[in-house]
This record gives sequence, C-alpha cells and structure tokens, in this order.
Amino acid sequence: EWIMCMIDLDVDELQLYFGDDYVINEHIKITKPTVGGIVTYGEAKYFSMVHTITAIPSDMKSQLWDMQLDWTEIEDFELFMMLSQTLTPDKTSILFGDVDFSKLKPFRNNENGDIVLANKETGLIIDQLVYLRIMSYLRKLHNIKPKIEKAANKMTKKILIEEDRQKILNAKNKPFKSYLLPLISAIKVKQGYTKDYVRNMGLYEFFDDIARAQIIDNA
Repeated sequence: EWIMCMIDLDVDELQLYFGDDYVINEHIKITKPTVGGIVTYGEAKYFSMVHTITAIPSDMKSQLWDMQLDWTEIEDFELFMMLSQTLTPDKTSILFGDVDFSKLKPFRNNENGDIVLANKETGLIIDQLVYLRIMSYLRKLHNIKPKIEKAANKMTKKILIEEDRQKILNAKNKPFKSYLLPLISAIKVKQGYTKDYVRNMGLYEFFDDIARAQIIDNA
C-alpha cells in the first residue's frame, strides 16, 4: 500500500549555492555536482543525462510520434516513466549515487488510483510529487525552463514534428562543443579565479557567479 505525502516544491537557493545535498526522502538524495566533477564525469554525458531526466513531451515530439504517440496527449510524468528505463546508475550516479531508476516499475497507488514508479525490493517510490520535487531542483540548478508547445491543428503539428526531426539531425552532424569551457574561461578572466578554484566550485555557485559578472558588465 503506497502512502503519498504532501511535498514542498520550493528549492532553497542558499542551500543550492553552498552545495548542500538535497534530500528528497530516505531513498533519494541529490548530491551537488562540482565543475570538476562534471569534467571528470564527462560534460557531454552529464548534460545529456540531465536533459533526459528533465525532458517534457514537447522536447521529444518526433521520437514520440515515431512511436505512434502524440506528445500533446502525454503527461510529463508519463514520459519520465518511459525514460527512467534508460537511467542506469552509470549515467546518473554523479547526482543520485546508487539509485537505479531503470529498475523502477509502474504500480497503482491503492489509496488514490494513481500510477507510481516503485522498486518493491528497496522500497523506493516515485510518485508525481516526488517527481516534481526532483524536477524543481534539477531545473533550478541548471536554469532549465520547460518550453511547452501545443499545436492548434494537424498542419501545425506536422510542421513542429518536422522541425524537431531536423533539429535532431543537425545536432547529430555537429561535433560536440563544450558549453562550460567558454564560461570557465570568462569567469577566470573577469574574477581572477584559478583553474583549481573553478574546479571545486559547485555548479549553481558557478552559474550564479557567471550571471552576476554579466550583470555588472551590463551595468
């Protein structure tokens, strides 16, 4: 019998800045990533994993369509249930330690009839509220703003799908270009940080320093 609790979705920015672990429940804790940790882990692998976890149906229009699924008719949590099967610890351990999302299976909550993801062996349960808390933290940490796209008619839907297909094709044909490198270089020059100092910075602290340096320049 699954018990669902009310969860505060607010993310403490000060805790984010200082890199405190974000404890969701007894089974899930998100560990702060440092810039150096991401470098060691692999920048491309890291951001690919983050965007997979935080994806919404609008981000995967053509892939879902090819699976005979209409992205406008799928809930965010339903997509997460599908994608969780690909999220093995070797991909997510930098944030979630030994949590294995790929072993979660859908079950029905006996109290309210909702579908949840659960591992009955470990007792790990992800319901919609736990999912939203994970999303709130990861999106705040990485400054991800979901872009929800709807289609007014069939023609618009077809255009959006083809645009998404072309975007994916273009990305495949481009070599990976570091997102962090120019930011690291800029903050070193502007703030006089050493590489070792930047390496040990928490990711949110790093992004915040970049943003504030830009605000000062603009002023």
